[in-house]
Amino acid sequence: MKNRRVIAGLVVVVVVCAAIFLLVHLFDGKPRTRPPMAAEPVAAVAVKLQDVPVFIDALGTVTPTRSVTVITQVNGILSSVEFKEGQRVSKGQVIARIDDRALKAQLAEAKGVLAHDQAVLTNAQRDLARFRELIKVGSTSQQTVDTQASLVQQQQGTVDADQGNVQNLQVQVSYCTITSPIDGVVGLRLVDPGNYVTTGSTTGIAVITQMTPATVVFSVPEDDLGAINESLGRGAPTVLAYDRNKLTLLATGQLLALDNQVDVSTGTIKIKAQFNDAQDKLFPNQFVNARLQTEILSQVPVVPTQAIQHGSQGDFVFVVNGNKASLRKIKAGPAQGDVTAILEAGVKNGEQVITEGADKLDDGSAVKVVGQ
Repeated sequence: MKNRRVIAGLVVVVVVCAAIFLLVHLFDGKPRTRPPMAAEPVAAVAVKLQDVPVFIDALGTVTPTRSVTVITQVNGILSSVEFKEGQRVSKGQVIARIDDRALKAQLAEAKGVLAHDQAVLTNAQRDLARFRELIKVGSTSQQTVDTQASLVQQQQGTVDADQGNVQNLQVQVSYCTITSPIDGVVGLRLVDPGNYVTTGSTTGIAVITQMTPATVVFSVPEDDLGAINESLGRGAPTVLAYDRNKLTLLATGQLLALDNQVDVSTGTIKIKAQFNDAQDKLFPNQFVNARLQTEILSQVPVVPTQAIQHGSQGDFVFVVNGNKASLRKIKAGPAQGDVTAILEAGVKNGEQVITEGADKLDDGSAVKVVGQ
């Protein structure tokens, strides 16, 4: 029992001593400071000024300038096809022929009738001239002269009708040689030689598509009409055509026309752009990504796109201020490549914005720039 009392007394003494030690060192009147936090390593890039174009992006379809389905204008046997599938043809080039023997025979007959009626007309005109001389000496009557004059007019009408028939048959014979109406590329052959073709057929013999200049039709929201009209006031805006992946620039052209009304079902308006130097990189009915340039922002601050952070209060970046990170709210503008324009002077030229390590920072965090 005595030993227990001694042990208990020792425990009390130890506790009291520990309490006194803590009171002396914790409440000695000296302020206690946290140990300084280690600076966060970051990478930063300087803000610079440059011109940034403003684009309206849309999905477009390449449309041919002209596409013509070649259809026969006379009935007959297709005797030959003078083109290869996929061949380039020029306007006026022969692409097919139809058997014209029957029409040529009809033309020869019509020419014979014309020659006969012209001879009859010539004889009637000579008789009329003789009657007019005879009436002067009283050897014939006025009625005879008038009757002969009417006969000449009738015969003249017959000759005119014959000439019209000959011209019509000449045109029909010319239709047997089918030529290309435009410069372009012939598609796949639709009819083989030996088939009987008619004017009532809608299939045609071939389809010829004019490839240059190429045009692209795309739709943009009606809210962009104001910017587009302003751009039109400064001249024809530039339109860029990219491939499906938006990686390869296929051609550069200009805005050609706006549709005359907005599609109320989609709230968009159609736009057509023309590309004069597409060089066969734009193929009819091909899907492309069209970029319509409406304006150019002159000498605005740009930062790497990866430096822009997104929060509930909007976009922001971290700017290196001495050895600390300063949070700046910004309004991001259009992007060009790997950089994005900053609107409303969110940052200044030459300031360092943090591009790597920003996800670990708060406003005022200590930073150490280790990479540019």
